[in-house]
Amino acid sequence: MAGYSSFRIEYDGLARQEQRFAVAPDKLRRAIQIALNTVGRRTRTRSWRAIRDEVHLKPSYIEDEVNFIPATPEELRVIIYARRKGVTLSQFPHRQLYRRGKGGRRVKAGVEVQVGQGWTELIEGAFIAPIGPAGGLIAERSSKPRLPLDVLHGPSPSQVLGSLLDELGDEAERDLEAEVERQISRADL
Repeated sequence: MAGYSSFRIEYDGLARQEQRFAVAPDKLRRAIQIALNTVGRRTRTRSWRAIRDEVHLKPSYIEDEVNFIPATPEELRVIIYARRKGVTLSQFPHRQLYRRGKGGRRVKAGVEVQVGQGWTELIEGAFIAPIGPAGGLIAERSSKPRLPLDVLHGPSPSQVLGSLLDELGDEAERDLEAEVERQISRADL
């Protein structure tokens, strides 16, 4: 070009960029999968803590009952679930209570069960029956004769989790948005 100083800029990396865009959907799915699994594990841990705040169960028992199904590349969803299994009162901290009977003998008067934080139940007429797991089960007689016995149950992790679903779900959604952004920037898309 006469009278001008010029130079030319050409882009010869089109093939490289097309290849980059071809792998972008796979990278994006992988980033979302990682974000979902991270938030799922975090929410599961929060649910364990929330359940422990409500009921007085051992942490190992709660961890066995509340689990999650992780996301896969085909299924971009995480499911946190708790088995709907009844929890016997013997799983909670408890102690047998006694009273004075005829002739000064000790007679079983009931069982005191610490169900939640600051929530203790006194079940009069209940006793610790030497059946089932080590330590026995807390039971009541259902009629006058010695048998049958009714094994007593308390609140389960699934019941507590059901009452906390909205709160945990809202918190998980907020976490998921931030985690997806973090994983996408980390994946260099």
